[in-house]
Amino acid sequence: MQGEFGCTLFLPGSADGRPASVTIRANGFSVKHEGGSFEIPFHQVQASKGGYGDSMLILSGPGPQGPVSMYFADRGVVSGLSGYRLSPLLASQLSGSGGGGKAKWVLLVLLVLAGIGYGLYWVGAWGFGKAVDLAVEHVPPEWEVELGKQAATETLTQQRVCGNVAVNGTVNDIGNRLVAALDAPPYTFRFKIVDSPDVNAFALPGGYVFVNYGLLQKAATPDEVAGVMAHEIQHALLRHGLRNVVGRASIAIIVGLAVGDVQGVGGLAAGLAGELAALSFSREQEEEADRLGLDLVYRAKFAPGGMPDFFVKMKDEEEKRGIALPSFLSTHPDTDARIEALKAEITRRGTGSPEPLARDWAVSIAACDPIPLSDPDAEAGKAESP
Repeated sequence: MQGEFGCTLFLPGSADGRPASVTIRANGFSVKHEGGSFEIPFHQVQASKGGYGDSMLILSGPGPQGPVSMYFADRGVVSGLSGYRLSPLLASQLSGSGGGGKAKWVLLVLLVLAGIGYGLYWVGAWGFGKAVDLAVEHVPPEWEVELGKQAATETLTQQRVCGNVAVNGTVNDIGNRLVAALDAPPYTFRFKIVDSPDVNAFALPGGYVFVNYGLLQKAATPDEVAGVMAHEIQHALLRHGLRNVVGRASIAIIVGLAVGDVQGVGGLAAGLAGELAALSFSREQEEEADRLGLDLVYRAKFAPGGMPDFFVKMKDEEEKRGIALPSFLSTHPDTDARIEALKAEITRRGTGSPEPLARDWAVSIAACDPIPLSDPDAEAGKAESP
């Protein structure tokens, strides 16, 4: 069963809508307009109301160049989706009852608990976590990108980046190869090399990934760096950083997000953007990023052994010299168990079909040439002069 509907399409960077046709396929939407066509899977679409008097249905999701929005005057698209396997969030948003009812239920729980003596304890133990999860579901990708951009800008005010063409080209080659193996990522990933001797890397919401120059110097092969970067990319895609930031917000902001008021993200970004790079992840979040990061390494045709090899190298270094483990290893005690889990999965899946990076590793990372950079969306080679 298929259906075709007309809509007004808004593309990234343009305030003007354009006519488009949307066809419902088995797994998502096929969008055609004068400038081209693209597909959006159901699981990456969110629905809301808009237009005059909330008379229009808005479907939002990732397009080829960034987030897009489709405005439908014909609500028949809702009935047209009947019988398709939709994500629980999209289904509840389209029904106007499931997700909203759940949000109102969470709000009621929070208000009741806040009014009794032990309310805050139970909010923290149970209701609070559920509210945070629901709140994160309501944050659209474009807001997540804005939060990450503010955090990235704050990072750049404190750190210089490597401006060397060769080292930037190498890291971008690795990162772009990993991203190319993803299924329709919701935003554009950007990679920067921080002029720091610390062996570390971190990802911010919205796809801003930072790799320290010290990590590149410590790695023996590009496959080791690919393992770390794949791990960080998955943190971003899984919205781990966003969830941790929302978890630190006030109950008022969380409840607002849970009922669909995304405006609270603006205040959240202003208050916590500078702390994002320092936030640690839970054991469960790290293990999830390990597992999916390793799968991404396989799909991008890097040698999978590079991931556990680098983790082992850093753990041994910490034991020998007493230095602090990098953030991607230091947030919980079971590093050995994580390494063993990665090795076991590689034993099960084999070595894959790795393809070497077409660069001389030692030559590529030989120089950093630090420069200032204020715009996290700019290329490091086009930074301001010192």
